[in-house]
Amino acid sequence: MSKTTDTQPTPSASPPQRLLLRRDLAWLSLFWEHSWPILWPIVGIIGVFITLALFNILPLLPGWLHTIVLIGFALTLGLTMWRRMRTIQLPNTASATRRLETDSNLVHRPLTTIQDIPATGTLDDQTAKLWQAHLNRATAAARNIRLRWPHPNLAARDPYALRIALVLALFVSVLAAGSDATSRLANAVSPDLSALTQRTPVSLEIWVTPPEHTNLPPLLLASANPDNTPVPPNSVHDKISIPVGSTLLAQVNAGRGWPELKIGDTTHALSEISNKAWRIETSLDDPGTQTLSIEQSGTTLGRWDVELVPDSAPDIRFAESPNANESNSLRLSYESRDDYGVVSVRAQITWPGNPVATGIPPIDLELPLPRPDPRGGAAASIHDLTAHPWAGLEVDVQLTAQDGNDQTGATDRLSVFLPERSFSHPIARAIIEQRRVLALSPDNRRDVARSLHNLGRFPGRFDNDYAVFLALMTARSRIIHEPKSAGVVSVLALLWDTALRLEDGSLSLAQRDVADLQERLRDAIKNGASEEELREIMDDLRAALDRYLEALAQNLSQALEGMDLSTLPEAGEDMNLLDREAIDDILNQLEQMAQLGDTESVQKLLERMQQMLQALQNAPNNLQQQPSSQAQQFMRELQQILRNQEGLHDETFQRDQQDAQMTPSDSQAARDAQNEIRRQLGELMRRLGELSNEIPENLGDAENAMSDAERALGDGDLQAALGAQARALEELRQGGRQMALQIMRQRGQGRGPGQAEGLFQPGEDGFDPLGRPTQPDDNSAEGFLSNGQQAIGDGDQAARALEILEELRGRLRDQGRPESEIDYLLRLLRRF
Repeated sequence: MSKTTDTQPTPSASPPQRLLLRRDLAWLSLFWEHSWPILWPIVGIIGVFITLALFNILPLLPGWLHTIVLIGFALTLGLTMWRRMRTIQLPNTASATRRLETDSNLVHRPLTTIQDIPATGTLDDQTAKLWQAHLNRATAAARNIRLRWPHPNLAARDPYALRIALVLALFVSVLAAGSDATSRLANAVSPDLSALTQRTPVSLEIWVTPPEHTNLPPLLLASANPDNTPVPPNSVHDKISIPVGSTLLAQVNAGRGWPELKIGDTTHALSEISNKAWRIETSLDDPGTQTLSIEQSGTTLGRWDVELVPDSAPDIRFAESPNANESNSLRLSYESRDDYGVVSVRAQITWPGNPVATGIPPIDLELPLPRPDPRGGAAASIHDLTAHPWAGLEVDVQLTAQDGNDQTGATDRLSVFLPERSFSHPIARAIIEQRRVLALSPDNRRDVARSLHNLGRFPGRFDNDYAVFLALMTARSRIIHEPKSAGVVSVLALLWDTALRLEDGSLSLAQRDVADLQERLRDAIKNGASEEELREIMDDLRAALDRYLEALAQNLSQALEGMDLSTLPEAGEDMNLLDREAIDDILNQLEQMAQLGDTESVQKLLERMQQMLQALQNAPNNLQQQPSSQAQQFMRELQQILRNQEGLHDETFQRDQQDAQMTPSDSQAARDAQNEIRRQLGELMRRLGELSNEIPENLGDAENAMSDAERALGDGDLQAALGAQARALEELRQGGRQMALQIMRQRGQGRGPGQAEGLFQPGEDGFDPLGRPTQPDDNSAEGFLSNGQQAIGDGDQAARALEILEELRGRLRDQGRPESEIDYLLRLLRRF
């Protein structure tokens, strides 16, 4: 019997599911480690593009450059992908298995063994059992397999760690884009190519700014703004007049080539201020006809024919010879013309003698600007120079006008006699005589000192006025003891004040204080003084006017007493009769106009005030110069009526004291006498009303009292008649005072013999009692001055203007407002 051996297929171990999953992961890990270093440049290019897109950088580029960048990115990405993708190789299963064995530190490659088969293909039972044992051992060894993280080793290929910088930039760009990330990515791949299909038109803008002193507005020759209306090139105007010294500003935008400015034969290249923008700023200083043009790449953008007009010096001349008015003040009148207006007019008065030896400088006076227009007009001014040592001497007068370009024009010198004041007091005349000797001959100082000493030896000749005595002795001592180098100007002023005190008392000194404060007010407004300074000056002016009116009232009372008008008020009584209400009205207007900075209105108000004060001061003289006038006749008739009433009152009083009974005939005679006095008063009132249309109220009350007395006399009631007659006498006295001052006020408002024509006076036709014109200027619209400026006026208009001014100042104090608004408010508040 033979033994038979069985054969069977080769046993094999099927890999578990866990091993298969780990092998797939190992395959992916090998693929990543092999492909990531190859794909990294491609990812880097894409990352850079996304970063630029999210930062919105690409749309900022010009359309053509944006397109080139996109093409560059696309070409770079495509070329890199083509070169890199070719080198990628897929790993096989054996490599994945080997990766697991290596990462698991397995010896004898058990994972490979599990997948292996015997070389003979078929095995006997013993060999099969042995092979199965071998597989079981390999399977047991593969239970603890593990797979480490992929390691592409980019550090060796990116030694500068650019990948980290790219990741950080990409993260920041995502945060910056926020919700706009999608739109930014879309804009990054959509370049704006409209600039290639639409050509930007060339824009030209030219401004010509005249010099500041011309007060002309800027001239627009060309504008890129369609809302502006420039002077067109080659316009119908033959030439465009431009002042010499104007500044030309030109700007060109877009176009090809470098633009140039041509002025006559001179070429100026414009400076580039930004991309496709050029600019130039130059001064036009060459007078004459010029051709102004802007050219770019041979193309003329604009061309103008201009006439550069030089600024001529002012022309000034005397409107009439300097002369003296009735108050011994020097009147200067002139006419002037200038291209753009004069800014200053001055008069210089010199003595043809030897002023250097006397130490007295020339007289320099500031004159008002011409009206109605500084470019061409006339002006007149009054200057009280009677206090100057040259008063009464022949002097030379020259006027000089200056324009805003510091050019001057002057008149010829005219020889005139400087007005001087006449003194009636003998000591005052002697002081003025010695004052002139001292001024013109300083070497005769001791002779003058001796004469002043002799004048002061007898104080009785000047009513024992100790102030005058001390002034004379002080002047004498200063002349003797002060060195010659100290000069005599201060001594001359002391002697002048002393002579005024003797002649006028305190009136002249008060008048000088008023004039000084008026000049201070003009200077304060001209220099832009604050409201506090203006208010202080106005308070001082009011106080000075009070002193002046008080002194004027005293002199007025003395003058009326000299005219034998016993019924007129005494010194300082009833001050309101001196038109104080009108003067207060002017002062209130002055304060309003000063706060508004209206220099012209302030000047007119000061002139009006001066005329009113001069009229009041000259009123007694006018009456004395016309003793046979109708006004004096009225006063004499009123005095006679007053005496007749006093006589009838005395007769009635005697009858009452004697307790005598009045017979019907006596009663009728007394009644007829009272009726005749009342008739005379009524006739006087009628004639006075025809003359002035204003009858003192007291005269009407006196007539009513006479009527009561007449009825009482008719009834025989002497007590009632006496009371009525007493009232009539008192009313007659009060009415006489009012009538006298009213007549003098009207006399003072009339134009004196030395007053020039053309100066308005209060109360004349065309002017109200304060001297304000009642009709608008013939050459201007109602409410506007002839120089084209709107008058502020007074009353409600001025009050409203002050409210607006205060509101603007309040807004300016609010520092929280925008800077542009603050600049605008400053321009509104600036005084011109």
